[in-house]
Amino acid sequence: MLLSIRKIFFNLKLSFFLLSVGIALLGLELVNITHYSQRLDALKTQHTLIDTITSQKFTDKHMATITLNGNLAQLSLAVKLSDNDTLLDSFIPTTQKQQALSDALKSSSSTFKDAALFWSESTPRGQKTMHEQMISKRNTYLADISAMIDYEIQMINTSIELAKKTVMILIVFGLLIFLLYTYRLNQIYRDINRACSVDTDGTKPEVATQEMDFIVKRLARKAPIVNTAQSLLNPQSGLNNEKGMLTLFNAKKGTKSSNSIFVALFEIDGHANVSNALSKEEMGSMYKKIGDIITLYEQPLDVIAHLDNNQFVFIMSRNSKDSALSDAEKIVHSVHDSSFNTAKGAIKITLSGGILLKAPASTLESAIADADKVVAKSKESGGNRIAQLREKADQYR
Repeated sequence: MLLSIRKIFFNLKLSFFLLSVGIALLGLELVNITHYSQRLDALKTQHTLIDTITSQKFTDKHMATITLNGNLAQLSLAVKLSDNDTLLDSFIPTTQKQQALSDALKSSSSTFKDAALFWSESTPRGQKTMHEQMISKRNTYLADISAMIDYEIQMINTSIELAKKTVMILIVFGLLIFLLYTYRLNQIYRDINRACSVDTDGTKPEVATQEMDFIVKRLARKAPIVNTAQSLLNPQSGLNNEKGMLTLFNAKKGTKSSNSIFVALFEIDGHANVSNALSKEEMGSMYKKIGDIITLYEQPLDVIAHLDNNQFVFIMSRNSKDSALSDAEKIVHSVHDSSFNTAKGAIKITLSGGILLKAPASTLESAIADADKVVAKSKESGGNRIAQLREKADQYR
């Protein structure tokens, strides 16, 4: 059963979405661990403030009272911070244990602060008694802090374990996505290569995807030819010959169009060497494949031809030079990226091309002759490129 490229990319996007969700959950877990750590810091701060308050000296009672009130205010803030909700608390109901510990901490904290205020406001005679009562309340408060610290450490450890499992799942899932879709994308790439290659023995290319199977069948079909007379066709490629090109061009040029006419001429780099190395049938298959590639960029008013000197002419009706140049460059790149299967194995070829704007007053033959000079400039630069005539100057680039 053939695969669907559309389905492959849909599943790939879905996999990336699930991976992103997993990463977001991992980030949420790490933020939650940070919040638990902040609670733990608030509990440790309370422990430090309790020691500071209980060791307060009343040598200067006025300053000591101010200092004590400041420490008690910080203690109240620390108690509030130690009970702040984390992100996951909005989704996970508070456990009875956590609620009980929180209530006990608030109660013992309030009792201790009251005892500390009574101690600070007591007379020198009753200060010792009030201090002992405050120490008694402190011990209860410290026990509640220790219990809350143990609980927060337990929650941090649980969150860390959950984060570890999430990381492992993401690693495994990410690795599976990488391996699976590396294989799938390689299948698509192989299908594209098969669609762009020529099998000289007539064997049908085996493809794995529905869309590329359709393209292979589309390329295998002969394109409808307007001129059915054999005298108008090049026998090797099945494209228009020079006579067929002129006939079809004259038939189409009467069609009303605001577009300009551009002439692109293509020639196989090292054509003589390639022709000597391959049989006539293999060269014919190669010409047909090049013609198929050019046909992919054909528009209704365009004309494609294969001349007797084995140059390919692509007469384009386009609204701008950039559009025509873009299509010509795509053809060169497509041929460069294609594999041409022969009896000696797959080979690579390249094209040299030249493109120019056909002047309304000039004949098609003269425009092709000028384009041939542009192709020569392309070959001088190493080939596998499109050269173009400089505008308003008798120079090439």
